[in-house]
Amino acid sequence: MKVIVPFSGGKDSQACLLYAIEKYGLKNVTAAFCDTSWENEITYRHIEYVLKRLKVENVVLTSEKYGGMIDLAIKKKRFPSTKSRFCTTELKVIPMINYILSLKDHLLIVQGIRSDESKTRSAMANNCRFFKYYFEPYETNSAIVAKLSGKMALSLVLKTKLDKAALRLSQGKEDKKYHTYRKKDVLAWCEMYSDEVVRPFFNATAEEVIDFSLYRGLDINPLYYNGFSRIGCFPCIMCTQKEIDLIVKNHPETVFKVKEAEALTGHTFFPPGKIPKRYNSKQTSKGKGYATFDDVIKYRNDKNATGDLFDNEADSKACFSVYSICE
Repeated sequence: MKVIVPFSGGKDSQACLLYAIEKYGLKNVTAAFCDTSWENEITYRHIEYVLKRLKVENVVLTSEKYGGMIDLAIKKKRFPSTKSRFCTTELKVIPMINYILSLKDHLLIVQGIRSDESKTRSAMANNCRFFKYYFEPYETNSAIVAKLSGKMALSLVLKTKLDKAALRLSQGKEDKKYHTYRKKDVLAWCEMYSDEVVRPFFNATAEEVIDFSLYRGLDINPLYYNGFSRIGCFPCIMCTQKEIDLIVKNHPETVFKVKEAEALTGHTFFPPGKIPKRYNSKQTSKGKGYATFDDVIKYRNDKNATGDLFDNEADSKACFSVYSICE
């Protein structure tokens, strides 16, 4: 049996990597890093630090179709958005599926998913299988109706989806949806090998996961000390306004990277509605306004123009961790 740990350089996957090595033995564990070419250099260095300290086998997985985030945006003619997160599918999920199908062995996949991260993740299980949704539907009309009915405010897209699902359900149609990427290969592989998934920190808090590494003498990603709550694409299209402020203030190289990406792709990084309409400097051919990263920066600078009465030299050297991990 081969043990695979998807490793992003974040606190949860790092704890899983340590857990897997302790439980299953170093020689049986492989760390798998899906490189989107859109990570912070601090994260790349931290991944090198962890792998060197643990001396664990590592594979770097990349998309065979897209050369990272910028190439993805160019070919898709847009950046991902909160409602269309194709970046995860194309740059992480598909490369992982391809890698797993290349292995001829029973697998145990140790995932760093915790229930308190989101409502969606809280509905997951401690244990399942990697190819679960090739065998059972990930969506049905009943599930859509149960999820969306009774909500006070739905976007036009979600309202249309709910109405369609309710209509089809009234006609006795469930319209079950399954994953289909390389389905024939997946089904053939699963006839010979197991694909069990375990989530050892599913019920743990973020602080407990961090302590799991620190108590073993392995530091966590430095970005956590600087105010960032999650590690991954930098910036993520779902990053908060506070994280934008941190990037603008402390990561000029990232500001340059995003502006350059917008120029190369011809598309704005953040979706419409990220900031108030009055800050939008661009318009589509149909007259709909949208904001560049410069517009987002201007908006945030204006919002923070009054400053902080307690901003001083001592504060500038303080730790801004949201997890209270500084001593």
